[in-house]
Amino acid sequence: MGEEAEYVQESGLRDARDTALDLQTLLVAAAEVESFLGEVARRAAVAVRRVQSCGITVQGDASSPVLGATTDELAYRMDAAQYEVDDGPCLTCLRRGVPVSVPDIRSDQRWPAFTRRGAQEGAGSSLSVPLVVREKTVGALNLYSRTTHGLSEADRTVATEFARHAAAVVALAAQRADHELREHHLENALRSRSIIDQAMGVLMGQAHVTAEEAFEMLRRRSQHSNTKLRDVAATIVADAVRHR
Repeated sequence: MGEEAEYVQESGLRDARDTALDLQTLLVAAAEVESFLGEVARRAAVAVRRVQSCGITVQGDASSPVLGATTDELAYRMDAAQYEVDDGPCLTCLRRGVPVSVPDIRSDQRWPAFTRRGAQEGAGSSLSVPLVVREKTVGALNLYSRTTHGLSEADRTVATEFARHAAAVVALAAQRADHELREHHLENALRSRSIIDQAMGVLMGQAHVTAEEAFEMLRRRSQHSNTKLRDVAATIVADAVRHR
């Protein structure tokens, strides 16, 4: 058996079989989804022999942003360059659900912003591999080497195998992040409703108006001052407390 084939068998297949269970345990124990994704990126960087840096991008839904994590500054800056212009191999991989290889970043013409950042950072080559669950791409692994043509076919095989085993757990992490974000929005909405109700009560007592009229007063103040309704309400309540 050749060295590359041995590498695929040992580093890719053997370790990947345990990846899903290990990552499930990590996700359950993780305090934050971002820290979990960072650990996924670190493990991918270890699994793929010639990778110096790794990032992970996870697709959000309509109510949540794209999530991401990286192993180091190189991956962070290379991924960030793509997020800034909304284009690059990582996002192409995410949107099309196919692996995207960049053998020589500095001479690649497909993504100018990515090429410029690669030249600045000393990146040589990259490989983005989709994380797919039931034919839906939920994320992408972004693997970086500082040398041109630095990632071999064997590296691609190992990365693909790692991604296959990690995808479902990463999808669960994305669902958890979405649930946490929805809870946060709901909590903020309830807090806003509470402060608005308090402000309406103040106005009803001060101006002797109905609830509908008090809300209309709030709305007009918000529009005229170009201030959020909640902030206007908070100011009214704070003034009422100070003048007790």
